[in-house]
Amino acid sequence: MCVITSKDRLLDIFFPPRCAICDIVIPMGQGHICQDCRKKLTYLKDPVCLKCGKEISSAEEEYCLDCKKRNRTYDKGFPVFNYVPPVRDAIMAFKYQGRQEYAIFYAEEIYSRYGQEFKRLGVEALIPVPVHRNKLVTRGYNQAQLIAVELSKLTGIKLRTDLLQRTEFTMPQKELSDDERDKNMRKAFKGGYAIESEISLKRVLLVDDIYTTGSTIEACTRILKAMGVENVYYTSVAIGKV
Repeated sequence: MCVITSKDRLLDIFFPPRCAICDIVIPMGQGHICQDCRKKLTYLKDPVCLKCGKEISSAEEEYCLDCKKRNRTYDKGFPVFNYVPPVRDAIMAFKYQGRQEYAIFYAEEIYSRYGQEFKRLGVEALIPVPVHRNKLVTRGYNQAQLIAVELSKLTGIKLRTDLLQRTEFTMPQKELSDDERDKNMRKAFKGGYAIESEISLKRVLLVDDIYTTGSTIEACTRILKAMGVENVYYTSVAIGKV
């Protein structure tokens, strides 16, 4: 639950918030989602995979099928929702239709669910998954960075955008096999503008909008661990069910 400040109320008067799911205008001071849509949210429920955080069918299983068969070098994932309607449709609007204001709601949901866990883990920096400069030009923003900015405000954890770069404009992942996706993403990123000798971070949190196959998070993790980061976690608004 977010805390509504006097500044928030003033902003609501001049820029009424819209529901991050159905996009209707919300009455002043009532947050970023309407009451009807709040009831429709598809939060992840236990049991979940101890690695990626995806829902699994049995509490007797520690990992999902994907994490059993594929090597994961990141330490643990913290997704919030299943990637199904209406959350899926809202994320598409956020990502492709310019609804940048939805980032506040997504950050609040991540913080509400995992804020204390991030504190317990000792996360030192939030790292948004970078997008290629071509997408940044055409879209106008990096949706993961928008979420990370708001999450940094809520958690007090510093934002680092200088540790990773997206260097390759990759083809759509849905057209590739699992192995091809991993190979495709390994060449898509490299270390950022920070000088490696000055990086003293040990525990970081990657931030993204959607976790699908894990190839993107895995590629970023390998670069960060090569820089000397000991523990890499990730959080996302949603995760695919399959």
